[in-house]
Amino acid sequence: MWKSIIKHPLMLKSISKLSSKKIAEKSISFVSGFAFSAYITSSVVYSKNELPNNVFQPLINKRILYQYSTCPFCCKVRAFLDYYDLNYDIIEVNPFSRKEIKFSEYDKVPILKVDNHQLNDSSLIISVLSTQFIKNEDIGIILQYYPIIESTNEKGKKVTEQQNKYNVMHHETSNAEKYQYYINEVKWRKWVDDVFIHTLSPNIYRTMKESFQSLDYITHVGNFGPIERTVAYYSGAVAMYIIGKRIKKRYHLKDDVRASMYEEAQNWTKAVGENKYLGGSHPNLADLNMYGVISAIEGLDAFHDLMANTEIQPWYNRMKQQVKSHAGANLIKNQQNKNH
Repeated sequence: MWKSIIKHPLMLKSISKLSSKKIAEKSISFVSGFAFSAYITSSVVYSKNELPNNVFQPLINKRILYQYSTCPFCCKVRAFLDYYDLNYDIIEVNPFSRKEIKFSEYDKVPILKVDNHQLNDSSLIISVLSTQFIKNEDIGIILQYYPIIESTNEKGKKVTEQQNKYNVMHHETSNAEKYQYYINEVKWRKWVDDVFIHTLSPNIYRTMKESFQSLDYITHVGNFGPIERTVAYYSGAVAMYIIGKRIKKRYHLKDDVRASMYEEAQNWTKAVGENKYLGGSHPNLADLNMYGVISAIEGLDAFHDLMANTEIQPWYNRMKQQVKSHAGANLIKNQQNKNH
């Protein structure tokens, strides 16, 4: 049982080796994928006959999201789906047994099943669905733009990765400004995954008080049994406090990890500049990614400090309103109308 728990989306990126006290750490390694905002199924499912000709057809796809509600990568996907008002169901995965995803060779979350197709990795999921907005093609056809490449990592282990996962397959353009917009979007999507997200675990597990605060919520929103919840809470608070220090060292964060989080948040607000969003008048995919990741800690001390000590709150509040109101739904319809 313990071997399965360590395979968590954030911890796999954050920890290379564990100490000799593996059981305590493995028992709660999954909790580093955290969220304070749990989402439920959203939107309306249309039947094909109810759709007027100008409504974007992918809205009728059946989507199932396999997730940990406490995973920031899952928060990214939910923010995207909610913003565009795409119907989906949620299956909460038990982080101990992971029996809900036994059907999949890919053993991480999020996994999104779209009809008969399985999409793995939050960034790939978002890129594939965004490409579908533009091309209005079946997911199986769109996946051909994202070939699977096998390679060997530094440990000699075979790994697979889908190419182009940060790229949306736009129509060809000779417009230099539009091209630069796409390049900037990809740059900041990668930055969220490669830089900002790694400031969060050390901050929500910064002190024992904060560690217990985080575990209290995580163990109550996740799919835990009573014994699992108790084990994760009591052993988790101590172990995650220790692991948070290791993540801090691995990613070269400042001694005051709050300062690192504030600094990166300020880098984001500088990139947004005078605009409402990084995408300009409307959020782009980088905006949705950043919002989703930050929403993962909403309600925790680290979140309150982030809002109080940086200039990110106005942007965050605008994004929250955009996502909750499904503001992207009209953008999809407008895009579909342009394609006709």
